[in-house]
Amino acid sequence: MSRSPSSPDGRPPSSPGRHSLASPLSADQAIAALTGPGVPFLIGVRHHAPSLAAAVPTLLDRAAPDVLLVELPAEMQEWLPWLGHEETRAPVALAAAGGEEGSGPAFYPFADFSPELAAVRWAARRGVPVVACDLPLADRAWRGGRRSGAPATPTMPTTTPTTTRTAPVAPESQPRPDLSDRSGLSKALRARLTGRPGEDLWDRLVEAAAPGSGPEALRRAALLTGWALREEAVASGGVPELDLRREAWMRSRLAATTADGARAALVVGAFHAPALVSPADAAEPGQDGSGAPAGPTGRPGWTTSLIPYTYALLDERSGYPAGIRDPEWQHLVLRAAGDPGALEEALTHAAVRVCAALRGLGHPSGPADAREIVRLASDLARLRGLPAAGRGELVEAVQTVLAQGEPYGRGRAVARAMEQVLVGTRSGRPAPDAPRSGLAPAVEAELTALGLPGPASDG
Repeated sequence: MSRSPSSPDGRPPSSPGRHSLASPLSADQAIAALTGPGVPFLIGVRHHAPSLAAAVPTLLDRAAPDVLLVELPAEMQEWLPWLGHEETRAPVALAAAGGEEGSGPAFYPFADFSPELAAVRWAARRGVPVVACDLPLADRAWRGGRRSGAPATPTMPTTTPTTTRTAPVAPESQPRPDLSDRSGLSKALRARLTGRPGEDLWDRLVEAAAPGSGPEALRRAALLTGWALREEAVASGGVPELDLRREAWMRSRLAATTADGARAALVVGAFHAPALVSPADAAEPGQDGSGAPAGPTGRPGWTTSLIPYTYALLDERSGYPAGIRDPEWQHLVLRAAGDPGALEEALTHAAVRVCAALRGLGHPSGPADAREIVRLASDLARLRGLPAAGRGELVEAVQTVLAQGEPYGRGRAVARAMEQVLVGTRSGRPAPDAPRSGLAPAVEAELTALGLPGPASDG
């Protein structure tokens, strides 16, 4: 999974590195370099992306790799079979705690709409080995670096999927943004949309435009997302040293797993994909000849576990910086699997449930309101040239129809109703036979030793 580019304390950002795509490139040149002959099969992802997660099994079936590499730290390797186990119910999280002060904890949450989880499940069904290819947490490069699970920096493709190729994100009647200034890519793309500074570019340019598109078109749009983000990072001062270090490690793991000619597929953050198109170099900075992580010996290890998680924690408003807004809505998008008709049904379902929740809070709301929400959201999608209404259109329609511009009183009740329906209360658990670690087993062992009742006690 991808993490936001952030450099360790005291280390300035560095250059993009010799393994990045040559710049500047046009979008067509970039996608050719990322998907052309001799390039590993790359699926560039955002950590939680329902449309892409729905497409991952089809993409991997067509690629038919001999080995799958997933962007997770090497310490998580032993948990991958349990993560993909048929009895593991998402949401769950891989957790790690360091053995020294200031070295943790780290969480890597997964939902059904996480592309990485979709890939690991595919590999488990097909019997394809999975390799955790990211830099080990024990490496000293992580000191001072961010340990959260995915990018807080918004990603932005310059094009969006249609059927088998990418197409402009907005009607041609709108002026094209100037993308020649790589340092202002996200600003130009936001100006082409609503103009709001907090616009979720992935949601607007990939997820909202995905319905009706083929899996390969979606893969290409996601890869262009990473290319555009990386172009902006390079123009703004360079890719942080931590990310360069991680990418060097990923290249070394790719080289090791394909040394015997095996076909590999990689599911990595879209930001990192451009750095993985060239072969590894044993002499590159931070890499010794053995491929071992650059860290002092004798350091305490990391304790890892697979733990239950909830949609409430997964929502970015819980404080999780790599989260996604409204997980229950994202789950509905996953189930729609890119079908515009199914998405319209999901929109209707969500509108009816929000109205029912608001009514349960003591405010009048009925079928007429639900119909108006669906109509307004659909009209907004058509005005924006989208194949179906997405989360943004739904939220705007609910605010207009139910809150009626009132931030307090009824507006707060509408916000509570939306939280109940769109965030949800779904929780997960690891497979029953999965190993357990952490505090709970220690407490249960102590209860047993003292002869006190515990979870396994009768009554």
